[in-house]
Amino acid sequence: MYQAFVNVIADKLLPRVRRRYLKEVFGHLYGGKRSAFFYRKWERGYGALNETCRRAFSKGFIYGATFDLTACYDSLDHGVLRHFVKSIGCDTEFAGQLSDYLCHWTATNHRIYHHHGIPQGPLSSGLLAEVVLQHFDNHRGSPREVRYVRYVDDIRLFAKSPLALRRMLVRLDMLSKDIGLFPQSSKVHIHRITDIEQELKSISNPPEEALVPPTPDQVKLRQRLVHLSPRFCVANPTRFKFLLARAKPSARLNDRLWRILQLQPDFYASILCYFQRYRVIPEVIATQILLAISREPLYHAVHAELIRTADGRLPVKYHSRFRRLVKKQWHPSAQSPELTAALGRIAVRDGLLTYAQTRHAILKSPAWWVRCELIDSLTPALIGEPSLESLANVSIREDSVDDVCMMGAMCIQQHDLAVRSPSRDVKRRAASVLREFGRMRRLTAEVCGIEQMFVHLLGASGAGVRWKSFYGVNYRRAERQAVSCRALVDTNVTAWVPALDVLNDLLLSSLFRHRPSMGVHNLGNFRSIYKSTLRTDFPHIWRMVKAIHEKRLESELAHAVVYSTGKPTGRIDFGFVSTAKALMRPAILELSAL
Repeated sequence: MYQAFVNVIADKLLPRVRRRYLKEVFGHLYGGKRSAFFYRKWERGYGALNETCRRAFSKGFIYGATFDLTACYDSLDHGVLRHFVKSIGCDTEFAGQLSDYLCHWTATNHRIYHHHGIPQGPLSSGLLAEVVLQHFDNHRGSPREVRYVRYVDDIRLFAKSPLALRRMLVRLDMLSKDIGLFPQSSKVHIHRITDIEQELKSISNPPEEALVPPTPDQVKLRQRLVHLSPRFCVANPTRFKFLLARAKPSARLNDRLWRILQLQPDFYASILCYFQRYRVIPEVIATQILLAISREPLYHAVHAELIRTADGRLPVKYHSRFRRLVKKQWHPSAQSPELTAALGRIAVRDGLLTYAQTRHAILKSPAWWVRCELIDSLTPALIGEPSLESLANVSIREDSVDDVCMMGAMCIQQHDLAVRSPSRDVKRRAASVLREFGRMRRLTAEVCGIEQMFVHLLGASGAGVRWKSFYGVNYRRAERQAVSCRALVDTNVTAWVPALDVLNDLLLSSLFRHRPSMGVHNLGNFRSIYKSTLRTDFPHIWRMVKAIHEKRLESELAHAVVYSTGKPTGRIDFGFVSTAKALMRPAILELSAL
């Protein structure tokens, strides 16, 4: 969904920024619709950035400064983002819906919703940030005495005098306040450039002597890692991680890396990946890892990676101690999903949990990722084949997340378990997997578009209404209309209301057919409802149909003016969706009693 939104934004943004690509802007360059990749090659952009900087220096722009932003992605305000998304040609509903989704996608584990920040990591976030960061490109001015280049949120300036740089920095500082971002004052430093190559950061320039083919020289590589971490503080994180990824485990590096990890926990992924290359971790480091695991976790992600590092790599004499720590720290309701999953896989595999604890964790854990991980770790030897079969069959029927249902289906296939009867209530995603493996002859009952619309709108099914028999010959037409309504409610309420009015028209036609005593309803003629007993026989359906039909008259997609007032029609506010939902709930319950 996130990528779908940003695909639209990228196409709108490209004509406005293309002229700056590889001249002033060098990061997150959109590849265009014809490209097989979302972005152009980053190597080309980074190389062009370095070449532009060299060219500026050669022309006498010998003073430099860097303007960097603090926590750019985390600080992007959703109101500011809406403003810029609309400014490039996207409509109000589109911008508002994206903003609403971002509130959920950036929420904390306790579901505290913020109105700032975009997700870290997804491909889409880079281009979404460009929508706001182009504000610097558009309004920085064009003084001839300053050369301006930008790589994402890192802006580099070159000038022939310090005064010109200072003027530009002040201007950029004001522009950052316009969009609610904050410059890192500690990184703003005007200085005279004596060697342009020292200004440029690149993995391959200059090349690492230790990595000359055919195989890395491990002695030289260790020396470089020591040189890059004086007093156990890494000065160049990018180069340090790059070299550490090529290093073989060595007792000469272990103590240094562990001390770096204690001082700079943000290097946990690279350093613990290094220790994971051991088949059996040396006793000194194993003791340190167990000691770190035994402490109260400060960073759950680091703690989870420590557990994954220790799992299966500790000397035999530490196995029982490690299992005791895992069992002691198993508190799924008070931990992050990542830590719960790391502990849970080991606890389930080693039989540290009772069957009741295992069942509760698999079926009731609030994080779907934890449920997937625990199902994947189960085997018949741990809890017995009947119990495993029971859990897998519950997961493919009752879990609301498709990923968990499919993991349950994979568990059934891997351990040759039976799909219990009746099979018609197996979730469709799980049924598709089981059918591919020959575990089910056919898929479960067809998905009903009308039922799915009510689940999407109301969070519940159509209260047991059998829509196919209710609509009869008009079912396919009503289903197509319901699918349109489901799509429009999230994107264009002005169009949703007339579409829902048409669905209500089809509903009335079928309702009158089932209750002949009310009379006859001809499609397209709502006057019949005022002459019938609908108001007394089905009061909730009456109120719903009447309210939506009258609201349709205000839509600019239905009429030019409102008949009752003579005023021009316009867009319908999103607030009406809540009103419509409140009318639908009792109306559907009333219909189910028919």
